[in-house]
Amino acid sequence: MTRRFLFITLSALLSATAALAQREGCLWWGYYHADDVPDSHLGVSKAAVYEAAMRVSGEADPTRGAVISGVRLPFTDVSSIDSLTLWVAPTLEQQPTTEVFVGKPHVGWNVVQLPAAVAVPDTGLYVGYTFRVTQLDGQSERPLVMCNDVTDGGLWLRVAEVKAYREWYTTRRYGSLAMQLEMSGPAFLPCDVSVDAMQQNNMVAQSQDSLQLMFTTRGTQAVQTLQYSYDYGGAPLTGSYELPAALPRVYGMQGYASVPISAAATTGRLPLAFTLSGVNGQLNGSSANTGQADVLSLQRRVHHLTVMEEYTGTWCSACPRGFAGIARLKQMYPDDFVAISVHALNGDPMDVYYDYYYVINTTLFPGCRFDRGPVTDPYDGDITDGHFHADLNFRAANAVLAPAELSVSAQWADDSLCTIESKVNFLFDDDDCRYQLAYVMTEDSLRGPDGDHAWHQMNSFSNEALAYYVEDDMQQYVNAEGTMLTNVVYNDVAISMSDVRGIEGSLSGAQVAGQPMHHSYELRRSAVSQNARNIRIVALLIDRLTRRVANAAVCNVSGDPSAIAAVGGQQQHPQQCFDLQGRPADHSSLISHHSSLRKGIVLVRQADGTMRKQFIN
Repeated sequence: MTRRFLFITLSALLSATAALAQREGCLWWGYYHADDVPDSHLGVSKAAVYEAAMRVSGEADPTRGAVISGVRLPFTDVSSIDSLTLWVAPTLEQQPTTEVFVGKPHVGWNVVQLPAAVAVPDTGLYVGYTFRVTQLDGQSERPLVMCNDVTDGGLWLRVAEVKAYREWYTTRRYGSLAMQLEMSGPAFLPCDVSVDAMQQNNMVAQSQDSLQLMFTTRGTQAVQTLQYSYDYGGAPLTGSYELPAALPRVYGMQGYASVPISAAATTGRLPLAFTLSGVNGQLNGSSANTGQADVLSLQRRVHHLTVMEEYTGTWCSACPRGFAGIARLKQMYPDDFVAISVHALNGDPMDVYYDYYYVINTTLFPGCRFDRGPVTDPYDGDITDGHFHADLNFRAANAVLAPAELSVSAQWADDSLCTIESKVNFLFDDDDCRYQLAYVMTEDSLRGPDGDHAWHQMNSFSNEALAYYVEDDMQQYVNAEGTMLTNVVYNDVAISMSDVRGIEGSLSGAQVAGQPMHHSYELRRSAVSQNARNIRIVALLIDRLTRRVANAAVCNVSGDPSAIAAVGGQQQHPQQCFDLQGRPADHSSLISHHSSLRKGIVLVRQADGTMRKQFIN
């Protein structure tokens, strides 16, 4: 289509914020990025004229029979952008029926009211905009703000000066244009809020608690209050919840509410039926306004130890971020947090990847799960801005009430085998226990021989030219010299484990509140272990259906493995050193008098008679 910029030339009403006095009965419909933070940017890295559009279908609700009265679109940098023009056209090959010349846009949402409302025909139409990039200066290389909504027709692009985009091009690969239309129509109701999910938060019987509700608004009224009814344990009740801030009139915007709930009088796994009956004191018109969840009613609240299982690797240059995150969480929540560092792949000497593959199940390094919830980052959490936010993920996981008390003890049976005893005291009755136990042996203070590169930790943060990570706990990595950290001490390392998905049959039959269930297990140290005194056992209580960790417990291993070996009748030997020809030699003399061995290998006989190699530097 040949663009005629003066087809209709008007002075547009602009706003740099998302606020606009929306017409009564209208809402914003389209594609958007949450919290005004762009999901991504798109461009051709060329000073050129961009034409971008989205298609509005008139064949199905909610856009069938709708009317468009305004448009808003965002820019994150406008220093090299001008000649912004908004347009509406029946097809991309026809002239616009409406065109508004804006000129220089603003940073943020640019809001344009159309001179006359445009009805969406059954055949649909295109709403687009044109602007010119005058020069390349970083952000102008990718000036289009995108969102992750993947929708047919969400992005049409033409850049005449670039051969690949000389004709109109569409794809789902990059998401959709972050653009919204002020719209009204027969499918848009004043109050339309659907129930998407209810996050289970177990409750103590006969107490007041809350249920985390996720909902979506599609109505033409801002959402300020929610009215609801529920039946939990045979007691129909009603309630009302006021949002801290009104949810604006944006079609498809998600909201969250911590809805007050009265727990049932009895304990057990009880169904909770929920209905979101009203919005702002009016009838909720959504046909999806109900939800159900099985919520545990428990005898009492008990200690909940939340476990982070983290993927890491010596080869992973971003993984020092995980070191800092775990250290911060240990400091903040010393009694409520435990970490399991799962080293994996690419020659990491502590690799236990295949033991954990089906549990963490992510390709992110570092990546972790709290109580086997959603994958997140062990330092950033779900917010990537150079600051620590993983505590938000921890608190969300730890807030779920544990269904049982869990305790664990362990002692050495010999120099490598430990016996584990655990006790589970459930807080509700169930005819068939759906939980299993798993055990992980972790070790602190692991370090490799001097000069062994497999034990060196790659570190990319010393290359951060702008020092993206600014908090104190990251500075040791930001200020490090080079991209490889030597003499690293590794903590919380998983060195041995049972089936971490849960030991089949470890808990079976009926569970009775107040009657503990016991389990015994044996776990052997792996070859990577260096000091038995630094070993701990982490016990996990796992829900077989949800695969979440419901509670955890941790203990040291009692006893002295070397002393146990002596009592057992194994012959003890004083530690001795030998050169590679088998000649006895004092360790210190090897270093002091045998210059040929100052950087080499010696054989060391341990107290239990086993031999190991040791590097001499």
